[in-house]
Amino acid sequence: MNFNLNQEQQLLLQAALLQGEAAINSWQKWRTLVNIDDVDQDSYRLLPLLYRNLSAHNVTDSYIGRLKGVYRRAWVENQVWFQKIRSILGSFQEADIKIMLLKDPALNLHYYQDYGLRYIDHLDFLINSKDVLTAIKLLQELGWIAKEKISNPTVPFSHYIGFENESKQYLSLRWHLFADGFNENAETEFWQNAILTQVNDFPVYILSATDQLFYTCVFGGLTNLISPISRLTDAAIIIQSYPSEIDQDQLLILAQKYRFILQLKSRIMQLQEILNLPISSSILPELKKLSISQFEHQEYQMITGKTNTALNRLKMRYFQYSRIVNTDNFNLLNFFSYLQYLWGLENLWQVPIQVIIRGIKL
Repeated sequence: MNFNLNQEQQLLLQAALLQGEAAINSWQKWRTLVNIDDVDQDSYRLLPLLYRNLSAHNVTDSYIGRLKGVYRRAWVENQVWFQKIRSILGSFQEADIKIMLLKDPALNLHYYQDYGLRYIDHLDFLINSKDVLTAIKLLQELGWIAKEKISNPTVPFSHYIGFENESKQYLSLRWHLFADGFNENAETEFWQNAILTQVNDFPVYILSATDQLFYTCVFGGLTNLISPISRLTDAAIIIQSYPSEIDQDQLLILAQKYRFILQLKSRIMQLQEILNLPISSSILPELKKLSISQFEHQEYQMITGKTNTALNRLKMRYFQYSRIVNTDNFNLLNFFSYLQYLWGLENLWQVPIQVIIRGIKL
């Protein structure tokens, strides 16, 4: 798996986020290498941000009008998303359900601070586990249909449920940030540090700048295939928007606690190499001092390896299970219970049979 950006993506990132001659030079180089009508989907998401930066630098170019069109389209489409958000917030407020915006809408609202600068692909909410069943009912009343079997939130391994509406828009309802289903109090510190803001007159929480940066860099771990350019752009915007609110010591604590040292270090190194952000040079030496667990090393080697055997795929499921239960100790019965939950099987004895039938095609 390759987390590196190609030359065109690096230049686009620099043109969209740097200042002065560095931004203009990167734009001019990118302009000669890329046909704007043929950019990849992940790069296309950066075009509104590129438009804002070029406009701020008074760049005149035949592409500016087209970039402005992309920005306007994003603004209009995101307005539709926020209409959905407002209806959900209103319904949840009446039921006294505390809600936190995550990922796309949170970044758009609080960190990019412009409805047109960052595309929203789907909605992502965090609530308390005690409110899950009520929230599911309210979402269904608003026309959202569960994409999978609804299970009790107290069931081990359960941490979110996906919904879709008639317009094929997607929503993730979460009660755990990192799939740590066995720990009911796992999100306490994130709620305590959260920022209370508003969407219209509805109160809503957003992760603090430090927690948002960490979550942006590591969500989904190494198995998440979201383009690095999207992750790096979001991380850079968070840092540039609230540099004084980033607690570097807390970042190190979170990386150790959730066993994401390698993942965070990878993102921070990219930020330093491509954008040379000040936080990169100050936190990297400290990140390199942290002791990396055997679990992280093994997980990294497994995911970045080129072999895709049935045994390796089964091992990958075990790493996912280990993150959920937050332990390095092997317990075959509990692991089989996880596979039973994952595959929706009625009985535990069906697991080894399914392993054989599926050929571990997970």
